[in-house]
Amino acid sequence: MPVKIIRPDHVEIIGLGHVLLTAPHTASPDADLHTGSIVEEAALTSRSYAVIGRVSRELLDPNRIQFAQSEFRKGVETFIAEDGIRYILNIRGKIEPGVDIRTTVGQMSSTSATELVRARLIKDFTVRVTNESKELKTVDVVPSYNSNDAKGDLIVETVEIEFGEDERKFQREKVISDLSEIADLLNARLATS
Repeated sequence: MPVKIIRPDHVEIIGLGHVLLTAPHTASPDADLHTGSIVEEAALTSRSYAVIGRVSRELLDPNRIQFAQSEFRKGVETFIAEDGIRYILNIRGKIEPGVDIRTTVGQMSSTSATELVRARLIKDFTVRVTNESKELKTVDVVPSYNSNDAKGDLIVETVEIEFGEDERKFQREKVISDLSEIADLLNARLATS
């Protein structure tokens, strides 16, 4: 059973497997409405690890957000170092409808991992994949772990998924179900390799 740890600036869920779901901090509830609770439910359903930033107006202070993001990164780094995390799914919200998958293929994730995420989400949502690093926001909160192993494969792969406001509000159960299934598929992929 996953364990939930409440930190001053974020929540951590200790799960099983090699997938970490993250939801970054936000200062405005409108910016990422429902994202944190969606990530929490998806992590609990799939028994995955999670680091969930808080929604707080206090985060408008640049010093406060910098400290909060530093603590968030420490949580992510601890799971990677101590629990063998191989995949990070960084979940964000956006105002426009649809789902955007953002990654830098070859630097942040493999083509096969990105395609696995896209193939699952396209069953329920309108999906757009963006491979341009200049648009990638993940590095703001989740550091890039673009080092490679002896075979040349990425050690930790990161895919950022942005869900539109309509998807988060009105298709919440589908979002949770899809994220849980993606985590299960990524874990199964590691078990077979």
